[in-house]
Amino acid sequence: MRTMFIKLFFWFWLATILSGLVFFLLAFNLRLAPMHEERQRHFDLERARILSQALTLYGRSAAAEFERVGSTPGFPDGQPETPDGSRGYLFAGDGRALSGAASPSLREAVLRAAHARRAPGARDVVVVEVLGPSGKPYLAATQFRPGPPPHEPIGSFPFPPDFWLQMLITFVVSGLVCYGLSWRITAPVRKLRAAVQGLALGDLAIRVTLSGAGTGDELTDLGQDFNLMAARLEKLVIAHKQLVRDVSHELRSPLARLNVALGIARKQSSPSAEPALDRIEQEGQRLNLLIGELLTLSQLEGGAAGERSEVDLAELAEEVAQDADFEACACNRQVHFSTSASLVLRGNRELLRRALENVVRNAVRYTAEGSSVELSLEAATGSRAVVRVRDFGPGVPEALLSDIFRPFFRVAEARDRQSGGTGIGLAIAERVVALHGGTITARNLPEGGLEVAITLPLAHFGK
Repeated sequence: MRTMFIKLFFWFWLATILSGLVFFLLAFNLRLAPMHEERQRHFDLERARILSQALTLYGRSAAAEFERVGSTPGFPDGQPETPDGSRGYLFAGDGRALSGAASPSLREAVLRAAHARRAPGARDVVVVEVLGPSGKPYLAATQFRPGPPPHEPIGSFPFPPDFWLQMLITFVVSGLVCYGLSWRITAPVRKLRAAVQGLALGDLAIRVTLSGAGTGDELTDLGQDFNLMAARLEKLVIAHKQLVRDVSHELRSPLARLNVALGIARKQSSPSAEPALDRIEQEGQRLNLLIGELLTLSQLEGGAAGERSEVDLAELAEEVAQDADFEACACNRQVHFSTSASLVLRGNRELLRRALENVVRNAVRYTAEGSSVELSLEAATGSRAVVRVRDFGPGVPEALLSDIFRPFFRVAEARDRQSGGTGIGLAIAERVVALHGGTITARNLPEGGLEVAITLPLAHFGK
């Protein structure tokens, strides 16, 4: 449940199931009482119908027996039972009891029925009119014991019949509905997230596709705001890159004229001016190096990788190590190189050399005096090569490890200026590695010093 989609889906689904369950149970159980009453009424009517049929048969036979015997004493005291166990009694047409065992309540009900010529008022009494053999009218009656109908699975609290099947259907249908609803609601968020990730990776041209433009909902407005922000950032970055490129080009001409003027000044100046002129020449060289690196960085940010060819990384790393070791010996430092295999990739040899050289020279600059910079090359899983450059310097604060690859970033302003760094070398290395589909990272080692790891794919790259 780490994503907005799963959270929305789960809570929508849970709310739908719980509310549906509560409403279903409430509605069903509110109907239980009317259902039981209707069933009881139907049962009583059906019972009365059956008793009426039985009483009709009983009344005819009892009336015939009464007329044949001719007197009440001749009528048996024990009356026959109806199908439900109740006893039938015979009455004259005027309601006079012919069966002495009838209860007073039954007699009263029969009298009311005889005088009113309609059904008795009592709910537990059934009275039917029959004719004797002589055509004389009689009344047959019975008083039964009211009771509940036989048990049938019409439902009982709290679950109705087929409850679990209905719940399964509700579960599946609500799940599909909630899934579609959650997916639709979170679709703009997913698009926005993909756009943000693309922007973070440097794709300034990325935009959010707004399928619901003009609807005015908050997510659509957020997508529009993101597009405006991305467009503004793209313009600012492009303007920044163009400014750096233009300034770098424009500085080349004044620098060239400065070098010419410096040569003329050396011819016309006295020997006492030589230290100042040497300082001017040194700063001019540093300025020329800075302009060159700015132009290189500008080209790399534009995606220019140049021609690609097969590059032997082991041979290239050894060459860089030898050149760096020659320079390091002048400041009592060394560069050692080791490799376990000859690894070949397709890329721009000059750019790769420039990137590796910048990382190694940066390590030489900051490693402790009398120590060595260790350069190693090894094969990694997934057809990748890993170049590691390790120094024995003071390292970099953990919070700044990801920032050292930004242009003009300096860990310590005074120290970096004193060392002669321009703050662009590692940025160039990061751009070159990215153009070759690799990654570059830095970490502080527990035993001291900084390690920069460059991972490059060995797969084939087209030109």
